[in-house]
Amino acid sequence: MARVSSDFELMSVGSDASTGAEAFPSYYRREDVRGASMSLEFGRGGGVKELVELRSPPRLTDEDVGDDRVEYVPMPEEKKLGYFSTAALIISKMIGTGVFAKPSVVLQNCGGRGVALFLWVACGLMSLAGLLIYVELGITLPFSGAEVVYVEECYPRPKYLAVIVIGLLFILLTHFAGNTIAFAKLVLQAFEPGDLNPDYRLQKFIALCLLTAVCLLHIFSRKMGIFVNNMLALYKVTLVTFIIMVGFAAMAGGRGKGVTNGGAYGMRNWDNAMATRTMSMWEYSNAILGVLWAYTGWENANYVLSEVRRPPGNESKVFKVAAFSAIGVTTVLYVLANVAYFTVLTDDELMAVGDMVAAKFFVKVFGDGWFIERGFKIMVALSIMGNFVSSTYGLARVKQEIAKLRILPFSKFFARQSHYDTPVGALILHWFVAATFILFTPSNKDDAAYNLITDLFIYGQNWIIIVISLGVVCLRYRKTGVNRWEPHMLPWRVMLTIICIYVPLNFFIIVLTWWPPVQQPSIPSWVTPGVATGIIVAGFIYWIVFAHVMPWLGYHIDSQPDELVDGSRIVTYKRYKTGTALKMSVWWGKHMNTKKKKR
Repeated sequence: MARVSSDFELMSVGSDASTGAEAFPSYYRREDVRGASMSLEFGRGGGVKELVELRSPPRLTDEDVGDDRVEYVPMPEEKKLGYFSTAALIISKMIGTGVFAKPSVVLQNCGGRGVALFLWVACGLMSLAGLLIYVELGITLPFSGAEVVYVEECYPRPKYLAVIVIGLLFILLTHFAGNTIAFAKLVLQAFEPGDLNPDYRLQKFIALCLLTAVCLLHIFSRKMGIFVNNMLALYKVTLVTFIIMVGFAAMAGGRGKGVTNGGAYGMRNWDNAMATRTMSMWEYSNAILGVLWAYTGWENANYVLSEVRRPPGNESKVFKVAAFSAIGVTTVLYVLANVAYFTVLTDDELMAVGDMVAAKFFVKVFGDGWFIERGFKIMVALSIMGNFVSSTYGLARVKQEIAKLRILPFSKFFARQSHYDTPVGALILHWFVAATFILFTPSNKDDAAYNLITDLFIYGQNWIIIVISLGVVCLRYRKTGVNRWEPHMLPWRVMLTIICIYVPLNFFIIVLTWWPPVQQPSIPSWVTPGVATGIIVAGFIYWIVFAHVMPWLGYHIDSQPDELVDGSRIVTYKRYKTGTALKMSVWWGKHMNTKKKKR
């Protein structure tokens, strides 16, 4: 792990907007050798206004903390992510299997094409609302970690509660193991096109191979990981664009060699587009979860903000342009791809069990040849691999930030930075959790395991989003007057309106997941909300033990977030024991010394 001394000259990085020294988050602090904390105040134009001296507790020295200090050398600006690489991280994470597979699930559960298209547009706007909130927080707190960092700043009391619950949800549910299983299934189906449910043991083996390969890629070469992600992002945008072009050609009357006179094709499929069927609340929840899963990934740039370039005078420009461009492009691609599917395929063809929607689309247009049976499955598998490459890059940075907070067992190991400048400890943690889900998830017959893992993620993410959105309100009203936090892009009234709409929508989706279905699926409907809620409860129990029981026994961890170093937090820790813990430690030391003397 890269180490720097306690007297290392630290760079102070400013926000795009702040209205006073006390409005700065606690990490915008630069401590000099005299113990005074300094902060640069930046105006809305990005220029430095004045140097403000802030009083803070004395800095913990090397003698106080021993080897517990976790510090990292700042990343040079030329090595950071630019516009394209930042946007590619978001696009590649968003475009995985959703646009190729989920349209059939959405149509089955929402009751009609008109409702389905409405959901794809509405969830795109809903994702944009979430992005607006995250961008505001990213400008205020411009370093890696996203949700973990935001809840720590927005909910300082009770100490550790929010960060432990959110951190545990993030570690256990945000791993995208379901995508490795979907990748494995497509690869096996490419070799045996007629096998709709390949051997699940082989699926697990291939999924573990993909998981291991991607983690090793990100451990040994950050640069190569970014390059692979950029290329796969370009590939996926090209693939979806080709689907759209074929769909519009069908609208204009174009016919491929696979088109016969036996079924509706082209504009005829839009004759009854507004016809709807009555569906249950549980089915509507499945449709919404399916669309939201396809849009997952808009927050990926927030996970790696300390690695995004910060042009002087407009530090958040790259982040904002890349984030809004990525979600805009992806939303347009998703809606137009669904229009293309609906133009070529009938409702019966869309909802028939078997191959994913995109495969049926190409079969109907170009015929059932070798390429469609085998090659297309490999093409979609590459898209899934790109999604996993992108998600692993971002998730590892967040898990490293969680480890820096020392709330996990073996935190120092999981916070390690390799000499390749990669979060090796966090990647090992990511591999372990994802591998556990792959190994112990039940059979993937008819994509039951894939849907279970993806729905678990969406359920947990909805709770995280609710907590973060309400945290913005806490951040705003924690202080008054000139010290009050202000949004940087939108007036507060507009931001508050977005939050007041966005939070109830996410809560409504959570309620829908508990709604009992008319007929139970192969995996009971209560498993998804039950498991996720159990993790939340476990987080509360863990917090009680960590924040109350352990200190009562005499085991203490005090942390001091020293400053922001070019986007990277440096956190200093002091571990000490009192009472029972100290007595036990002294007794154990004497016991071991006596044992050595007897030898």
